[in-house]
Amino acid sequence: MTVRRTLAGLVAGLVAAAAVLFGSGIPAAAATGKRVVVYYQTQYNNGTYVSPLGLTANNTGATDLLIGAFHLNGDGSVHLNDDPPGDAKFGQMWTDVAAMQTKGVHAIGMVGGAAQGSFQRLDTDFATYYPLLKNVVSTYHLDGLDLDVEESMSLSGVERLIDQLHTDFGSGFIVTLAPVATALSGGGNLSGFSYDQLYRDRASSIGWFNAQFYCGWGSLSSTSGYDAIINHGVVPADKVVAGTLTNPANCGSGYVDPSTLNSTLATLTARYPSFGGVAGWEYFNSLPGGTSAPWQWAASVSAAMGGGGSTGPTDLALGKSVTGSAPCNSNETPAKAVNGSVSGGNSDKFCSFASPSQLTVDLGSAYSLSGLEIDHAGAGGESASYNTKAYTVQVSTDGTTWTSVAQADTNTAGITTHTLTGTSARYVRLNVTTPTQSTDPATRIYELKVFG
Repeated sequence: MTVRRTLAGLVAGLVAAAAVLFGSGIPAAAATGKRVVVYYQTQYNNGTYVSPLGLTANNTGATDLLIGAFHLNGDGSVHLNDDPPGDAKFGQMWTDVAAMQTKGVHAIGMVGGAAQGSFQRLDTDFATYYPLLKNVVSTYHLDGLDLDVEESMSLSGVERLIDQLHTDFGSGFIVTLAPVATALSGGGNLSGFSYDQLYRDRASSIGWFNAQFYCGWGSLSSTSGYDAIINHGVVPADKVVAGTLTNPANCGSGYVDPSTLNSTLATLTARYPSFGGVAGWEYFNSLPGGTSAPWQWAASVSAAMGGGGSTGPTDLALGKSVTGSAPCNSNETPAKAVNGSVSGGNSDKFCSFASPSQLTVDLGSAYSLSGLEIDHAGAGGESASYNTKAYTVQVSTDGTTWTSVAQADTNTAGITTHTLTGTSARYVRLNVTTPTQSTDPATRIYELKVFG
């Protein structure tokens, strides 16, 4: 993976204090169900700290936070990207990570990546460099390590490393690897050893593989690359997490827009009941929320896989493909109604002067629906007089035949909800017939949420 910016750490005393305060206490075991893995390498964006707490505060279903990248340097020092992990200016990160661990999210250290040398040193001088890595795990209370071997390493060397980690930290310690996707289907490989042979030798010791379907090694625009791994017949679906880019700026190729990605994930979930889940590279600028709400990526993919690790109703419409009537202006498009935000100002909404107006969300595949929430003008801070007065909601499995499932004729509320039972649909359409409480002609919808 590409090394982008500085991560850091905290002095050992502060780490110990955070551990006492929050108490990790979470069993270090591979996540069950569909994993939602988030790589967290850029901690400061243009000088501003990027906290990962949005992943838990917004109930996204994130299961694993991969903190990287750790490097074992030739002079015996350890860096987390450009700085020692104990640098005090990064204390807030370790405090936040500890808090997330109390919520059940695994904190996993990513080792290696594009910056080479760490695995060569572990391969040729294990006695010198392994204790440095062991100290990182102990000091920062990590639940596991992600071995991103993008340099030549022997099979015996990587197996020795995996074995020693389990010897020192127990069988429940999470060990993952991050090969390019083709390495798991008999193709190209950056690591120098055979992943087929590694899996045959150490299957029970490997939590899962975060397969890189990007940067020239594949794409999740379809299921073909993942299917090739499963059809290769070595690594099963429960051990293969599909890695993808969260933003096209994070690599030169392989980015897939949220709608296409979620469609692929829904198909993989249906095709492989034990599908391992998805990993995103990387957190800070993840779309659809971008730098202002990067947590939305995790919520979106979790919904696409049927909820992931989330413990509440999942918004299936978040980040999905959406169309609608002509917008009032270029920054009030239909996409604003499924971006997960109502607090971005008066333009953080779908607006249309069409009469009647409509908004249609494609969930990517058919889901069993449990309810709806519509956030009108008042939810976004505008006058209650702009709240939608009359509307209907229709659903469809094919985009052609529609069934009405909810309506309002005299609404005045800023947020309206509707419970659905026995409803299965791929498409959800909101038809607005009376846009406001007055003669104002503009439909204003801050968010259309569809729950499964």
